[in-house]
Amino acid sequence: MRGLILAGMLVVSPVLAVAQDEPTLDLAAITAGMIDGHILPAYEDLTVAAATQAESVSALCQTPSDEALLSAQAAFAGVVDAWSAVEFIRFGPAREDNRYERLFFWPDRNGRGLNQVQGAIASEDETVTTTESLQGKSVALQGLLALDYTLFGTGFETLAEGNDHRCAYAGAIAGAVAASSMEVSEAWRGDHGYAALMLSPGPDNALYRSEGEALQEILRSMSEQLQIVHDAKLVRVVGESPAAARSRRAPFWRSGQSIPSMIANAEAMLNLNEVGGFAERLPEQSQRFASTARFELGQIASRLGALQETGMDIDAIVTGEETHGQFAGVALPLAGAMRIIGEVYPAELGLTLGFNSLDGD
Repeated sequence: MRGLILAGMLVVSPVLAVAQDEPTLDLAAITAGMIDGHILPAYEDLTVAAATQAESVSALCQTPSDEALLSAQAAFAGVVDAWSAVEFIRFGPAREDNRYERLFFWPDRNGRGLNQVQGAIASEDETVTTTESLQGKSVALQGLLALDYTLFGTGFETLAEGNDHRCAYAGAIAGAVAASSMEVSEAWRGDHGYAALMLSPGPDNALYRSEGEALQEILRSMSEQLQIVHDAKLVRVVGESPAAARSRRAPFWRSGQSIPSMIANAEAMLNLNEVGGFAERLPEQSQRFASTARFELGQIASRLGALQETGMDIDAIVTGEETHGQFAGVALPLAGAMRIIGEVYPAELGLTLGFNSLDGD
């Protein structure tokens, strides 16, 4: 397993920087394809899923029941799936006002965030029971991991029995997630939105001076996301043996969404590969790499999908003799996809990998 970790570090450690030579390829078309074909609709999907989640929790609080709880929990699966499709976007509006952390405070090193959530529930802290008051508090008390605990963590069954405080807290979190999702989605749109900024590079653009810089931003985020899936969601969880596996290091282990979220991560990269049009827009002699990326990303999703179809939870998967190896084996296509997106694509497009935002984590 140490080899897998090293492989991940070697593949994505290079940093993005602007190439010396002016690219001759239609980089703007690739960027536009990924924005219009994935980023904008995926943020819209997140907005809809988050609103559905908020409505379901509100219904649970108004009329507690087993059915209402199941409905709220089912909605959570939808919002995690939608979030996982935009999780890689670690730039732009998501980075303003700590929105990214407000949506997804992870990894929660030393469990400090979890302690805050558990403390708020145990003390019946009234200041976390409205979205407005919650938004002024620690990001660890908000977001999808906090909602994961309130809906699936210890004592969740009391939600069906009329636990007013816990339900109000869950409702406040769901409201905050919906608000942040809407803010990010809207900030990408319009004549002065972030999409327009990325698609109009030039000397007067404070963030993107060239088409290459805008495309680099997306490729770097894709590369970093694959590194996170490899290093943090797979290697740190699966360990070197079933006995060394640590399933609780995975996000969403309580709700059973750990592997579905990884599948959604891979499917997002796969969709970006398609809507970016790499198969047509790379130099002719290099277009085969788009097929390789498609294969590797598809392998990640299909291998994880096969594990999900067993019906086993993440703990049973990583501690099972056979499934442990199957889960660890996902590292192979991950390494292949990381090489294509983090190294081959930039090189073939006349770009060079430079700053990696994960280096400071």
